[in-house]
Amino acid sequence: MLVAGLMAVPTAAHAAPITKGPCWAGSWTVTRATAEVVGKKHNYFVEGGAGIKATFTPSGKRVVADYDFGGSTSLTGGATLTMSGAETFTYTFGGYGAHTQGKVALKPRTGRSGATLERSGGGGKDFSGLLRLAVGRNEDLGAIPRKGTYTCVPDKSMRIHTHGKSGRTLVTIDWELTRS
Repeated sequence: MLVAGLMAVPTAAHAAPITKGPCWAGSWTVTRATAEVVGKKHNYFVEGGAGIKATFTPSGKRVVADYDFGGSTSLTGGATLTMSGAETFTYTFGGYGAHTQGKVALKPRTGRSGATLERSGGGGKDFSGLLRLAVGRNEDLGAIPRKGTYTCVPDKSMRIHTHGKSGRTLVTIDWELTRS
């Protein structure tokens, strides 16, 4: 008579990979961006922005944000915002490590590259020139995220929601991004 025995073989536990650093750090691609601008002079809703590349890199207490607008779509609707080239800005992001949500704030006069912005329609005066100048003068009106919050699913997606005033104009911006 032959008896087969069962023997337990130890196996290594397979845990999900641990993401080091904040979930927002790294390279992302915008899948959809929207901006709603409501004010006495400007009043519009735009959407688009697919293809904007964004890389967020921790740098001390700040975050370096590198944007590449090459190949991205314009934001269109009640106005048109077209960005081209590349730009670097500085932000602060609250919530580090395992945090998947927190606050975000642009440091507006930190742009240092040569991306351009063409903003037309939607009332008021149009803008054509360097994106960093438009941001520094509060004339970008919906082009890039400002002050608000972020929520992310590690290694998958992130949403940046900003809402605030640019002078007397209320600007709400939402960016939906996927990991690149």
